[in-house]
Amino acid sequence: MLKRKRIIPIAVTLLILTILFLPVINAEDTINQEKILTIWMPGITQDNYFTQIEVSEEQKQVFIDKIFGTLNVINTTISPDSSGGSKITYEEWQQIKGNVCAFIDSIKLNIDDFPSLDTDKLTTDIIQGFFRPLAGIFRPKPVLSAGIGNSWIPFYDYETFLGFMFRPMITKYQFGFTHIGGLAQCRFTIGKYFIINTCFSGIFINLGDICIEKIMGPTMYIGTIFLSRI
Repeated sequence: MLKRKRIIPIAVTLLILTILFLPVINAEDTINQEKILTIWMPGITQDNYFTQIEVSEEQKQVFIDKIFGTLNVINTTISPDSSGGSKITYEEWQQIKGNVCAFIDSIKLNIDDFPSLDTDKLTTDIIQGFFRPLAGIFRPKPVLSAGIGNSWIPFYDYETFLGFMFRPMITKYQFGFTHIGGLAQCRFTIGKYFIINTCFSGIFINLGDICIEKIMGPTMYIGTIFLSRI
């Protein structure tokens, strides 16, 4: 595992250089398709807030830039030359949190009825969960996942159950980062991969309708899950 972490910064740099060309390619491939931004908050707002809005190419690029800003900070914090080495320290998580909140704030500017939700507190609570010994043991696991990809949620218009969304949430990252669990059970993945979450509660953001359309764009989960597979 340690050797794998040491090569991650190099892999991240190569992947980011590759991904930088995706927005242009994607815009050409989908020029006649709607650019839909999906926001869903199962389990954390009274009405399980859900909305989809059409965004311009300029707005889409802002969201992409914010996600890349977050991924670049993550790349820096897992570098062996960083203060905590390959391990992300609490202080480094604060840098990541700042970029996550900036991304969510950029979304808020485009949605008039965005819920009155303290996203800074939500993000802080999730990050603090990463440092709790028993976080995720016999209870939901904290998760922060962000990247460029596309998502699918089967039957997403069904109601939530007991404060979380029971159905699986499937994301294919062209490039992404995921951190799940607390100190006793903690794992993170970075690169190109699939992730399947079940029983999610939190904020989910995805560029594109959450169906099987292959529109790559910014994607983020921040909240808790019961089960996941990467």
